[in-house]
Amino acid sequence: MAAFAIRVPSVDDLLDPYSTEPLERRPLRDEIRDRILLEWIDTREERPSHLSVELPAQERQRASAASIQEAVRNDFVETFRSSTRFHVFTRGERREAAVAFVFLILCLLGSSMIDSVTREDALFRGRYRELSQVPIEIQWV
Repeated sequence: MAAFAIRVPSVDDLLDPYSTEPLERRPLRDEIRDRILLEWIDTREERPSHLSVELPAQERQRASAASIQEAVRNDFVETFRSSTRFHVFTRGERREAAVAFVFLILCLLGSSMIDSVTREDALFRGRYRELSQVPIEIQWV
């Protein structure tokens, strides 16, 4: 059976320290969740029976093992739920997407216009003229 453990120096390094939720509802830090997921993916050949979270003994005063277990479990459940939901844009996100799309179209149109206007312009094609006048030497070694 493969080892499946994560060692963290404190509860605040495990869970989001800026969350206002009670300890049992606090989410994992993103980098911790990613580390656990990558380790789980790496053990696909031989799935471990449990996840071991290793914390220093002095952290026992800050939180109970049961509350940390519940926090980790709740984070996994919430992450799974949010990944299976169909995300509909909010009004603000739709507006941002529309502005970004209009900006993209304007950039593409502007680029096309500049390209068509400067197709034969020496200002933009002058480097090739300079290169065409550079002496060329061939050496066989």
